[in-house]
Amino acid sequence: MKWTTEDIPFFINEREYIDTALIPLLPIDFGNGIRQSAAMSEFITVITAELERQFKGRVLLVPPFTYLDSENITVCRDNLEQWTNKMKEEMKHVILITADPSWKKVEADIEDLLVWMPLVPLENMESEYKRQVVSEQIKQLIPLIMDKWKSSP
Repeated sequence: MKWTTEDIPFFINEREYIDTALIPLLPIDFGNGIRQSAAMSEFITVITAELERQFKGRVLLVPPFTYLDSENITVCRDNLEQWTNKMKEEMKHVILITADPSWKKVEADIEDLLVWMPLVPLENMESEYKRQVVSEQIKQLIPLIMDKWKSSP
């Protein structure tokens, strides 16, 4: 399910089966890192959209958690924790996905599944090759997510 007016009524009706919030973590930089920031956003958006498609009926893809690239990652983690705590009132699982390596510094302090993916810039790829790259990434993520579901009571 997506965070859209089309999907939310289905989410409300099927809430007992949709137990996982999927949150893209996206840094924003308007300075010298703007291309990198845009590349991360594009990559993670494509990956999370495909994960939502694969797990439709079990996952709710929520709006991205965006933050300034220059922001202290500990402050970002604290702000994210407010989001996830609120979500856990309704959802059993929270999965965070990012290409920003800064999150590796605070990963131990995050109780939810944090998946860091090395950035694969999609901007100059032909659409067929782009689909293959995304498919390979998804094949690696599916077992991680399924293990998360199995390991939780």
